[in-house]
Amino acid sequence: MFDTFSTRAKQIVFAARFKAGERGANMIDVDDLLVGLLLEDQQMLGENLFSKLHDGRGTLHIETPAHTPFFSQEIANNLLTGMRDLLPQSQPVGHSTEIPVSPALERVFDASKDFQLQFQQSQIVPLHLLAAILTEESSQGVKLLQEFGITQEKVRGKLRGTAEN
Repeated sequence: MFDTFSTRAKQIVFAARFKAGERGANMIDVDDLLVGLLLEDQQMLGENLFSKLHDGRGTLHIETPAHTPFFSQEIANNLLTGMRDLLPQSQPVGHSTEIPVSPALERVFDASKDFQLQFQQSQIVPLHLLAAILTEESSQGVKLLQEFGITQEKVRGKLRGTAEN
């Protein structure tokens, strides 16, 4: 399933699984993917995620492809704070425990494939995931995105711009 995902998109999915487990979720959901996307967009995976996996026996180095963030630092921080307040917390789930993907997240993955094809790009990239997340209008994260002016139209505009480059 993830063979068409770019390195960045795979890192977002991994971050979503990690964050879902950290908060004790029984499923990885759309809002977990959004948190992963925000962390990756702001190049915060190392300090917020991968550093927690480090066991102290050497340096953990994660290759993160350079990119221009979609979100401003202020909006990303506000969204992350809002998501932390919205998402239920429970007993953490171990890193090796399998956590299923919610039906809504499966729809997001399918929609991201549709966006990849629509914009004729070779891989699913973070903006495809964001555009797909925005299709899940019942998500609390989507409502929060909309409060900050992040719309499907803005993401599609950015995708059109990257497709032309």
